[in-house]
Amino acid sequence: MTVPGIEALREQARRGDSRALVTLGKRLLVGEGAPLAPAEGVDLLRQADVRGDADAAALLAVCAAWGVGQSRDVNAALDCLERAAQRGGASAQRELQLLARDSGRDWSALRRRIDVASWTTASALRVVFDRPRVIVIEQFATAPECEWLIQRGRPGLARAMVYRGASTPQAADTRTNTETSFTIFNADVMINLIRERMSSATRAATSFFEVTKLLHYEPGQQFALHGDFLQPNTPELVQEIQRRGQRAATFLTYLNDDFEGGETEFPRISYRFKGKRGDALLFSNTDRAGAPDYETVHAGLPPTSGEKWLLSQWIRSRPMTP
Repeated sequence: MTVPGIEALREQARRGDSRALVTLGKRLLVGEGAPLAPAEGVDLLRQADVRGDADAAALLAVCAAWGVGQSRDVNAALDCLERAAQRGGASAQRELQLLARDSGRDWSALRRRIDVASWTTASALRVVFDRPRVIVIEQFATAPECEWLIQRGRPGLARAMVYRGASTPQAADTRTNTETSFTIFNADVMINLIRERMSSATRAATSFFEVTKLLHYEPGQQFALHGDFLQPNTPELVQEIQRRGQRAATFLTYLNDDFEGGETEFPRISYRFKGKRGDALLFSNTDRAGAPDYETVHAGLPPTSGEKWLLSQWIRSRPMTP
């Protein structure tokens, strides 16, 4: 199948072809075979949305929730999600039910039931260690949320990478698990609200967040002893830290608990953590001066049976985005 060129897509879009509007809009959002022009991409998606396109409405929901090509507006995102559900978008329908915590099919009623404040409020924090700072948040996420995150990220799983003396990630024998990065094309409104819940727990704005990732470990797969901080030992990493900040904290949410082994181990402070489904572990990677804290080196131990699923969020010391 031939992929239409950018000029052919522009011509089809000018004629009001909804599929061309959506395809071109998506390319402009990320600069795929086209200029990086997210605001123009959003405008094209809006034109397709006016023509009743369910995919356009669903993608506009993500753009509004994440502030892509426009100011962030969760209520506008939910309105878009409702339109996508009304037009038969199956994923939008399931997401709307999840957000409303209701299995009904009256999409307007479900939209009205969604309580954004409850979605972004975290449960109580329990401090395990003060130095280094290690915190447990029990029942951070619900079972349906955990299952949604697993299924949302499963199709994109690929070999996990590490930073090793360079600013770009590389494969390494010390890390054998797989991961998915949640980008604009596989993220959704719910994932954005989970990030806002993390923000509430950490008191760090989501602009400080790296890309949110789903981690998957099969039996025997591991992430050997390491620190999540960036080592300022090469010019590339020094520049990375100066430009986007140190990786100051890590937020891990256990999405399942039906496996053996698989603890997160901190050998220097003699601590191991294995959460129940929905529990979260938050720990600092730097000391109070902002330097790497080697007390926080840890390992993702391999499951001995069953699969382990985690949601991983690295948090920088300065904003990643404006």
